Amino acid sequence: MPEMAQRGESLTTSSMNRSSAVPAAEDDEVGRDPHIPGSIPPWVHISSDEGDTLIPPPARPNTRHYRPPPSHYKPGRKWDHIRSAEPPLMSAPIADHQTRWIPFMQSGPHPPWHEQGARLMSPEWMEENVPITVRGWEEEDEALADKQEELKGFWLLSPEKRERTVRLFWRLLLKNPFVPLLFRIVVLAFSGASLGLSATLYENIRRVNTDRDPDNQCAARASTYMAIVVGSVAIPYVLYVTWDEYMSRPLGLRSAVAKTSLLLCDLYFIVFSASNLSLAFDALFDRRWACYDERYSIAGSETIRIPATCPDNPGICYKQKALGGVLVISLVAWLATFSISVMRVVEKLR
Repeated sequence: MPEMAQRGESLTTSSMNRSSAVPAAEDDEVGRDPHIPGSIPPWVHISSDEGDTLIPPPARPNTRHYRPPPSHYKPGRKWDHIRSAEPPLMSAPIADHQTRWIPFMQSGPHPPWHEQGARLMSPEWMEENVPITVRGWEEEDEALADKQEELKGFWLLSPEKRERTVRLFWRLLLKNPFVPLLFRIVVLAFSGASLGLSATLYENIRRVNTDRDPDNQCAARASTYMAIVVGSVAIPYVLYVTWDEYMSRPLGLRSAVAKTSLLLCDLYFIVFSASNLSLAFDALFDRRWACYDERYSIAGSETIRIPATCPDNPGICYKQKALGGVLVISLVAWLATFSISVMRVVEKLR
């Protein structure tokens, strides 16, 4: 009982102290000046201090997010202690493994699939009706697989051989990277040959004109000048196109306008080469030029003197014939190169 009385007295004292403290706190709040700042609790973070902003950030990251690399880390060595030298071969036949996993597969959410009307046939029935299923590996099978099929008949007279030859030809023409290079080299060679022949022809005509004989004067034809101009432009163009074919970006990564412009330039050179060829043949069959020695023409009963633009000169005539032949081959090479370029571009875009 004394303990109960002592506990009651302590409770009464604490309640009296609490009741007396509350009015005191209220009196402090009422009598405090609102313009004077009060104390800030310690759990409030203050970031108004300008000194903290001048501190540089730490060079080392926070240790909570920093993990130094291990000093003795070796990739692939973690499981060396459980590795063995035995090869990873199956310890049981495949049929035993299938039998072990069948209940697991059937216990899944997807029901097993069964074809309606299907029947399981015995191995004897399969051997009798489908003998290929029980035939084992034989050495001749591998030999037949490596051996190419022999086609009968002569080369292009056999339909199978002709079809295979045509297919290989088109594959070589459209897929081989050295085909455009070969045709460009041919075009470059004959463009240089036409340029050299036309320059030599022009030099020979100039030498004839420097002769003191007034009757031994020769005028250069338009094919000579045109061959010099076209050849001088064609040689650097062919070199640039060849470099562009192998060193530039592929067709899908470059502008289609640039590739189309190069193809159109090939077409322009074809037009100029054809015009130059026609002028060269016109010079060959001109009776007033170096390949003929006819200065007179009989019209009815009168004989008319025709002024020759160039007297008969076998050297100039021979070079003009050579220039005409070179221009023919050059034109064919330009046509073949343009056709192959167009077909290869279409093949890449298909």
